[in-house]
Amino acid sequence: MLIANTGHQRLASFWHWHLLYWLSYLLIKFIHLSVLVPLQDELTWPYLWIYSVVTLLNILVTGALGQHELSGRRPFLVQLGRLLRVLLPWWLLMVLLRQYLIMTYASDMLSDVSSGLKYLLAFNLVLLPLAGWLAIFMLLKTNQLHAAGLVKQDQLARQARQARLKVLRYQLNPHFMFNTLNALNAYIVQRNGRDAEQLIQHLCVYLRHALKNQQDEFIPLQQELEALTAYMTIQQVRFGERLQLSWQLSELPADLVIPPLLLQPLAENAIQYSVAETTGTLCLVIRVHHCAKQLQITLARQGADDSAGWPDVQRPANLINLTERLTLLFGKQASLSLSHSSTGFYSQLTIATEALHDPAT
Repeated sequence: MLIANTGHQRLASFWHWHLLYWLSYLLIKFIHLSVLVPLQDELTWPYLWIYSVVTLLNILVTGALGQHELSGRRPFLVQLGRLLRVLLPWWLLMVLLRQYLIMTYASDMLSDVSSGLKYLLAFNLVLLPLAGWLAIFMLLKTNQLHAAGLVKQDQLARQARQARLKVLRYQLNPHFMFNTLNALNAYIVQRNGRDAEQLIQHLCVYLRHALKNQQDEFIPLQQELEALTAYMTIQQVRFGERLQLSWQLSELPADLVIPPLLLQPLAENAIQYSVAETTGTLCLVIRVHHCAKQLQITLARQGADDSAGWPDVQRPANLINLTERLTLLFGKQASLSLSHSSTGFYSQLTIATEALHDPAT
């Protein structure tokens, strides 16, 4: 459908400039003849209809030629050669037709000029408008080929970007699955059927969300928060009373959308660095704040802040992937603050609101 629409646009653009060129030429010729012919004490209308016929034939022939040659993607010189093989014989034919019509139906203003000079003048008068049309067509064709090349490059870049995003998406899930299956295995070994059943139920909810959103098409933010809730519930089943959650959600517009599984790596690292590596009870804060300019999502251990930055050791792979994914999706419209210190894990995701509104609304 897109290719067909592009072809129609190219054809419409060609006919627009094609007709504009020939009608402008005819208008200029009419003005010229209306001034020149009366000076020779001759009637103007025979010249006007003769040039109208010649121009109409040029419109039809060059229009059919241009439309036929428009769809091909040929090098400049090859395209020029194909056009000249048609236009040169047509030029000679139009010279003969013009001379015949003028000498038969209009008095000859150049009766005292030799036949050779008359035909030389006719060659030039017929050649100039055809040469002008040829120049305009080659300019249009070159511009269209350049635009098609840019579209092709954009499509290839978009395909590469989507492929890279898929790779980054698939690199996020194994970490979560590994930890969840380990917890499930522990419940099975302990014969803790109730907790194992709950864990499986929450895992099904989360996996259904992940499988439903295979592409990086944006989904309502509320759906992503529901998936995050399922993930955190799984972790609460895993860690029991050691893990407390503090949800702080502001009122969110219904048309606010977000890429799927964007928050999971933040939640995973919050669990890893704030719960799994410490003892005792702690609280994770999940804050979602929306304003006119931006959406802020904070996921951190209670009391942690972003002043410490990240230690010298390399960041986890899923956080590196998340940073790259944000860059591919939003460019400079998104930022990610990360910190890991003795106070715990801290993360804050900020995205410009204008990048998150559903284009369908």
